[in-house]
Amino acid sequence: MARGIDLWAAEIVIEERDKNSNIHLVCASPFSGYEKRWSEHDKTTYHSIMEQADLVKYISQHYYKACFQVRNEWMVDRVSRVIAAYNGTKGGTKNTIGYANRKEIFVENILD
Repeated sequence: MARGIDLWAAEIVIEERDKNSNIHLVCASPFSGYEKRWSEHDKTTYHSIMEQADLVKYISQHYYKACFQVRNEWMVDRVSRVIAAYNGTKGGTKNTIGYANRKEIFVENILD
């Protein structure tokens, strides 16, 4: 779970899950305490979402260099489709899309 689109999407999933019991919210965090440096508003939103999730996965109990990539791969390894908001810049979303493509997982970029 990251700030911005991840939190926004999770809130939508929670709303839709209330209407459809087949929808589940799975939250993957790179490490425990990932949100500690965020604003109070973002931390509150993050904690609320994590408490409402059907499953929470912490990749690690602490930060290490590859924890974000491992988190992204963990997510891709468990899905049949990736929905991304990718604007063409380098970073985690690009790496996740690349990994999904190598695994032959369909990627839908909502910014295309």
